[in-house]
Amino acid sequence: MEEHLVEQVTIVAVVGIVIVGAVSAIAGRIGVAAPLLLTVVGIALGFLPGASEVVVDPEIILTVVLPPLLYAAALQVPFVDFRRNIRVIALLAVVLVVVSAVVVGGLVAWIWPAVGLALAIALGAVVAPPDAVAATSLGKRLGLPPRIVTILEGEGLVNDATALVLLSTAVGIAVDAGDGTAAVELGDVAGTFAWAVVGAVLLGLLVGALAVAVRARIHDLVLDTALSIVVPFIAFLAAEAVAASGVVAVVVAGIVVGNAGPGRIGARERQSERTSWQTFTLVIEHAVFLYMGLRLRPVVDAVESAEQSLWEVVGVGLLVTLVLILLRFATMPLLLWSIRFRTRRLERQQELGTRRMRLADERFADVDDERVVGRLEQFRRRLESQAHDVTAERDQALGWRDGAVLGWAGMRGVVTVAAVQTLPHDHPFYAALVLVAFVVAIVTLLVQGLTLPALVRALRPRTDSSVEERTELIDLTRRCAEAGSAAMAEAMDGLASPIDESMRDELLQMPARRVERASAMLGVGDDADEERRRAFVRVRRAQLAAERAVLKAERRRGAFSSETIAAMQRQLDVLEVQLDALAGQDDD
Repeated sequence: MEEHLVEQVTIVAVVGIVIVGAVSAIAGRIGVAAPLLLTVVGIALGFLPGASEVVVDPEIILTVVLPPLLYAAALQVPFVDFRRNIRVIALLAVVLVVVSAVVVGGLVAWIWPAVGLALAIALGAVVAPPDAVAATSLGKRLGLPPRIVTILEGEGLVNDATALVLLSTAVGIAVDAGDGTAAVELGDVAGTFAWAVVGAVLLGLLVGALAVAVRARIHDLVLDTALSIVVPFIAFLAAEAVAASGVVAVVVAGIVVGNAGPGRIGARERQSERTSWQTFTLVIEHAVFLYMGLRLRPVVDAVESAEQSLWEVVGVGLLVTLVLILLRFATMPLLLWSIRFRTRRLERQQELGTRRMRLADERFADVDDERVVGRLEQFRRRLESQAHDVTAERDQALGWRDGAVLGWAGMRGVVTVAAVQTLPHDHPFYAALVLVAFVVAIVTLLVQGLTLPALVRALRPRTDSSVEERTELIDLTRRCAEAGSAAMAEAMDGLASPIDESMRDELLQMPARRVERASAMLGVGDDADEERRRAFVRVRRAQLAAERAVLKAERRRGAFSSETIAAMQRQLDVLEVQLDALAGQDDD
């Protein structure tokens, strides 16, 4: 019996992966986001006559699937961008989620008094958080402004924690009351949420720092990747063990590793980690959306079995969806105002700081005390960082078009579908509440997801031009090259046996030549244009194809050792990766 069960599970897993891969490939060809198409395919497969019911314990999704997905997303979040948008993210991920949960709870309790306020608020917490995967995958594919993508990513990473803490608190109150009508103690909720966040942040920082420290000492690719995989589970379980938010701990650990890792973890290890997480997220993220579609029919059947009006439940789900959309759009004016307010406040602080710096320089110009000089330099660096924040706020200012896109990008998904199934199963309205959550998730995912591209094309929010991005990259390359040249000169001066002048000149010119090559490849320079850049890429691709053909022939001929062939293969792979990364838009 067990062997038959294992065989069935294996078949289902293999078929699921094949479907995910095929649908994802088709989605890319027809220009539709894969999560949307997979949801539609799942719904269609679920309603086929004779289709078997696929059941996954929701706790598995929340404790086994969700942590690594959030961790993989957090690894890609730049801390500077996250810090600059933390107030906006908090508004959407905390304030809006709480308000949405309470409003939806009040509405559902008014329509179905037997549900009770506490359980209705639990449902509100389930449907309140937008899905991180759906929104950001669409945002990046549509080429939205980087700031909007950052806000959507940050919101999706944090709002799950808010919703799950509120869900567990409301469910606990409903269960303790027996009939779900107990009053919600705001003080208890606030205290629980505060500890959930603070405790999780501390644990996330600790786990992330330990992960970086340990992985910096490991130089085995397989062992390093294995350690990377267990980090989100360690953070999640440690936080849950002390009644903190496992989701927040995972996100914080991911941000720490993603931002502190490049300075300490080796490049090979990080590249291997990146590939592993990309593979994992591609399969698991898309499989979850397929599963969400497959679960719709059993949920509909459960409502009909409970002798409840299917259309009434669907109507309540549509009404809740409308309320959530309206609440999100109502938040946008406050969001845009808060951004403008922060910009003005930063500008005033910058002006004040500049005056203070000038006065300090005049007052301590002749002071040689290292402590005073150090403090002045520290203040100068802080002032410079603040100036960059002001510049970023001006360059990435959001307008009403951006607000409209943010307002419409509120698709629900994985957490909503999994979390709603943790509501008390013995409640007479359990099936109805689950279907309401499914209606919200599927309607927002399909309606908003499918119409968001048209909205973006109609509004045309401002995006960073490719020329600006390439110019920035060249500027950064030049700064790094200058530092590298200075470090090489210092290192050569410290050698016990001086090297000859020709070799010294050759080494010192290498960083400058790297800048020249990057300028030519990216099409940035005094006389560079787009056509020249494209020509450069085409020529280098022709070179790459010819060298690969020779390598293939030499591999068959057998004149060179397998180690030599593999080394040459790695060199060509590096060149191909560089061409794809720097000029990939030419192939679109």
